[in-house]
Amino acid sequence: MNVDSDHARKALVAFVIERALLKIGKSALDQVSNRLYEEHRCYLGDCYEHPEYLSKVLKDLFGMSHTVTVESIKNELTEFTEHKPIERFLKVISE
Repeated sequence: MNVDSDHARKALVAFVIERALLKIGKSALDQVSNRLYEEHRCYLGDCYEHPEYLSKVLKDLFGMSHTVTVESIKNELTEFTEHKPIERFLKVISE
């Protein structure tokens, strides 16, 4: 895989996660970002490679309402699912 395209997809995923959380509010973005760092020592961009971290944090913070954020992320990334890492990312956060 091309390293540049992998970095671009990682940045895209981070941007989409941030955007989905900002639709809820800045505090949601801050809470998720802080929890990701506290529990997993990672940032939004790292969720591309570790979607299980994002999934856990969203469920812990928002309970069943996490599905709203997941759906928002899925809607933004649907056109990129031909890339297996993005397809895997979406599958893991949807579980």
